[in-house]
Amino acid sequence: MKHADLLRLPLGPGASLALRQRRPASSSPSRFQSISVADTSVFGALYLLDGDAMAAEADEFMIHESLVHIPALSHPSPRQVMVLGGGDGASARELLKHPGVERVLVAELDPGVVAMVRSHLPALPQGAFDARQVSLRFGDAADTLASARRQGERFDLIVFDLTEADDPACAHLHQMDFLQLCAASLAPHGIIHVQLGSPFYQPGKVASLYRRLAAVFPVLRVSLIHVPLYGGPWLLATCAGDDFREPDEATLVERMAARGIHGLRYYNPALHLASRALPNYIRDLLA
Repeated sequence: MKHADLLRLPLGPGASLALRQRRPASSSPSRFQSISVADTSVFGALYLLDGDAMAAEADEFMIHESLVHIPALSHPSPRQVMVLGGGDGASARELLKHPGVERVLVAELDPGVVAMVRSHLPALPQGAFDARQVSLRFGDAADTLASARRQGERFDLIVFDLTEADDPACAHLHQMDFLQLCAASLAPHGIIHVQLGSPFYQPGKVASLYRRLAAVFPVLRVSLIHVPLYGGPWLLATCAGDDFREPDEATLVERMAARGIHGLRYYNPALHLASRALPNYIRDLLA
């Protein structure tokens, strides 16, 4: 195999995932970041921001179903939702499966991401950006949320569909002042869902972000999922006030049925609850 045929995706210091490409990656211009689309043998089409893989056709359902349905089904009746990032539209797509959701505000920095997805990866949004419930706001998500709060808006769910926590484009969205703004922007029973990252490849970043979240939110529950594109084990954090009550399996099943949600490829109520069980090395990391 020629070296040029390989796409190398960084997983952490000293580690990368090497994928065989079917054709050379193409780039889209953007004033914010480098946007690339690649076509690989294992993952199909995928897109990258500044060289980091964001989502691939083959396994994006694993992250997006988990990122959305864990908090949305934990909430008794989500109506107002904000997605931080989410320019590929896949989180909005999953949120639209909840018929009670009246509004999904997608706060995406870069119009180029949305344009790229529309042109090259329409299977990710599946038309979500054209739905009446979905509003797109381009610009810094911190400014978008601060503006919404000043106007009296409160959210049942705030979903972090962002690049890595230390990425220059969104590092400020994982710091204490912004996390406090998120907490203040929640409606009663509101939930924030955050990607912590890889406990194996990024243990320091995971532990640091977890500690910041724990300092802001009275309730912090971690879920362990698996995303092959991200190197396997991946942690998500459910953040809420002290009015949060974890639903049992029967309640989750009932909510799915009442909302008419079916045909999911990754999420199910049993897995929802099982994902809270952590191996010892992750318990120790978060202790």
